[in-house]
Amino acid sequence: MSQYLVLSHIDIQNANSIAGFTWGFPAITHFLGFTHALNRKFSSHYDGEYEGELTGCAVVSHTFKNKVYQPKKHENFEFLQSKNPPVLAKHKSASPPIIEEGKMNLTISLVIELSKALSLTTQQIDELQERILSMCYRMRLAGGTILNIKQVKLLSASTKEQHITMLRKIKKLTMPGFVLLDRSDYLQAHYQALLARHKADKNILDEPQLLDAWLDFAALRYKAIPQLSKDQSEPDENTPANWEYVAKPNPGYLVPLMTGYKAISELYEAGVVLNTRDEVTPSCFVEAIHSIGEWKGMHSLNNVDEIIWRYEHDEQWYLCKQNRSTTVNEIVNPQILKTEQNQTINFNEALNLF
Repeated sequence: MSQYLVLSHIDIQNANSIAGFTWGFPAITHFLGFTHALNRKFSSHYDGEYEGELTGCAVVSHTFKNKVYQPKKHENFEFLQSKNPPVLAKHKSASPPIIEEGKMNLTISLVIELSKALSLTTQQIDELQERILSMCYRMRLAGGTILNIKQVKLLSASTKEQHITMLRKIKKLTMPGFVLLDRSDYLQAHYQALLARHKADKNILDEPQLLDAWLDFAALRYKAIPQLSKDQSEPDENTPANWEYVAKPNPGYLVPLMTGYKAISELYEAGVVLNTRDEVTPSCFVEAIHSIGEWKGMHSLNNVDEIIWRYEHDEQWYLCKQNRSTTVNEIVNPQILKTEQNQTINFNEALNLF
């Protein structure tokens, strides 16, 4: 039996907007962290009352609003900053300090996976849903405050027909919205294509790195097309040009994404590293891991299991991944990467790609 807990339309205020090198949406580690914290309250393995454990979640975005402003037209956006603490007596002669941070308000839904299905009566399911709702209002999500949750539903399915019905209910609870998919396979395929192009073209001196492949997805690129006059064979500095948008290596609503951490130091015993939040747990220093994600409409979803993000870790790596078996079939043939994929679009449309 498969069982999922759906938290529908969660309104969050002042969530973290910055994730590693990226900004605009919280890192996936925030949502799996929330699932793990809820699991500690829920599961009997910790202090909860129920035998099942919450092992992963899917993230569906409905609305978001980053707290930014644009000093001048065509300039970069800047985050709205607050002065903390508020003005005190000692700040009469000097301005209080500013804590640099990025905040946003957003509405999301979470589809949380249970490792072991619970056998409950209708009354017990209602009590569980009320208890989960109460737990969530006492928790933080992505560093923000939960203002409202539209519904909490526990859904179960055993047969093929029941899975179809459950999928329809999940879509009803989470639409309209876009679900976040793991596209690290796109990144790997593009990197291999760049390496193959480097070996085939001797004019390319520097061997491409994995970072180059990631920037092809993350950066907004334009290419100048010179407008040569009739008596001109080569462009010069005065030659006018049209700027054309350079498409990303794969189609889709692709975004750069932070998906975990990698250890960059040894594991220190508890209490060795000063000023840590937890003095009873061993700690080490880490760097953020970045990959590629895709936002896709919930209406196109065919399998709930493939959108669930889960932990995957060993001694050095701590990653959030999806088990998407159909991804291989969806990869665009790398052969198309050998040709330039230029297209002209409106500048505002290009901005909306992010």
